[in-house]
Amino acid sequence: MIYWSVFLAFFKVGLFGYGGGPAMLPLLEMEVVHNHSWMSASEFVDTLAMASTLPGPITTKMAIYVGNETAGPLGAFLALSGLLLPSSILIVALMVIYYRYREVDFVEGMIRAIRPVVIGLLMVTVAHLSPNSVISWDTLVIAALTFGLVYFLKVQPVFIIIAAAVFGYFVYG
Repeated sequence: MIYWSVFLAFFKVGLFGYGGGPAMLPLLEMEVVHNHSWMSASEFVDTLAMASTLPGPITTKMAIYVGNETAGPLGAFLALSGLLLPSSILIVALMVIYYRYREVDFVEGMIRAIRPVVIGLLMVTVAHLSPNSVISWDTLVIAALTFGLVYFLKVQPVFIIIAAAVFGYFVYG
């Protein structure tokens, strides 16, 4: 049954997707593109690009879109529910434990070691998405310019996304 497949796929992403939204994208891509073939790799990147233009967490927007495209409005609800259910349950349990033991040395050590893992997961996301996004010298320049504007000049991403859309309309459209 498609509804169960949608719920379970997003439940797995929600359960094993540590590190937040961008770090969950490789798992989401694995489920949506490779395990279930609900969309192609280029469709996934296009959906990600469109979802990135809207405010809010990227994976929730992706879940709603993919769920709706795959199984209609109920699919969107089940995908979002599957994605959020594991973290909702786990965050309550973890916060109870963390607040009780947060000043214990080994807990502080665990947190210190986990931080760079999140960076590594983000690097995996970049590596997976780059071949379908940075496909020529001009798209490489756009990616590098975006990084520089956000990282060094602290430009809000929404302005860069709007500028890129206008640029794409005139140059690529």
